[in-house]
Amino acid sequence: MDEPVFTMHARVSKPVFLGMLWAFTAVSFLFVLFRIVVRYGSFRRLYLDDFFVLLAWSIMLTTAIIWQIQGQVLYEIYAISAGTQSYTPDTLPKFLKFMRFIAPLTILFYSSLWCVKFSFLAFFFRLGSKIQSHRIWWYVVLAVTAAVWISSVADIDYKCSLGGLEDILIQCSDLRHVQYENRTFWANCAGDVITDLLILSIPVLMLWNIRISIGKKLILLAVFSATILIMAVAIIRVVINIDLDRSVDISWLYFWSFIEMGTAIIISCIASFRQLFVTSQNQHLYGKAAYRTPYQKLPNIGRKGYGPGESGPRGEGNTESQRSAVGATIVPLDVLYVRKEFEVANVPATKRPPLNREWE
Repeated sequence: MDEPVFTMHARVSKPVFLGMLWAFTAVSFLFVLFRIVVRYGSFRRLYLDDFFVLLAWSIMLTTAIIWQIQGQVLYEIYAISAGTQSYTPDTLPKFLKFMRFIAPLTILFYSSLWCVKFSFLAFFFRLGSKIQSHRIWWYVVLAVTAAVWISSVADIDYKCSLGGLEDILIQCSDLRHVQYENRTFWANCAGDVITDLLILSIPVLMLWNIRISIGKKLILLAVFSATILIMAVAIIRVVINIDLDRSVDISWLYFWSFIEMGTAIIISCIASFRQLFVTSQNQHLYGKAAYRTPYQKLPNIGRKGYGPGESGPRGEGNTESQRSAVGATIVPLDVLYVRKEFEVANVPATKRPPLNREWE
């Protein structure tokens, strides 16, 4: 009866596990903090995607605190299994109490990961293209992403976490049950990667239709494609750890779970930094620039009439106001489009103004 419990071996040491756990939590916090400061400094407010990232990091912090406490019990069991620590009467009750946290910790993991996905979706919706097909595709991706999160939480083996001690020690160590549990890990990994690819397809469609240079498109696509790193970590988490016929090593599985959570939060913040730069230059990446040529507002410097505030002929004494008016109307050339047809006519030489005369 004790055999399934005390044949556990840690693939990652306790200092490495806890050190990595808090390192990713701290680093991701710095990225989140920088994101919030820049966002608030630029827009004087936070958006829905920012709150999703904050929620994802809060869940990660909660998970880290739980593991800091309950990880002591896990590594105590590893020590008993390795023969470096003696078995005591309270070992099994401790083990049962520890297993009670496995299902909630798994729910927190998927919830944190999916908060990052929903953050990306909210981010792209706010940028959103006005093309109806793009909007429809966004709603399709949202529905699929939500459905995969629900299924990932639903297929957790709650019986082997919240059940009795006999169920955990005997039934959950049965080969058929182990194979079923490992298949769910593979299925959830597939859902994780597929939803990431679907979310990545949204900015790809947008970039395909906007009128910016190829270089800028490639830069933006490279930034958004950083989510591929999250997919790589998700695959590594399962491929390295899961053997279909063997029970999963808890420390190794959650070691990579924390790496995936931290990486997802960091990548979501990096992707938003590029958008902040683009927004500051052109107000809206996927919108249309609404600049009008300000000819009517320019001072009358090309004729003899006096504009507002002019104090003498040719606008003398009003040089500073003219300069400020002209300077206020300057817009970036890359967003200014002028369409005007001009007719060129031969002008008699007698009517041409001398080149050295001032503007009248």
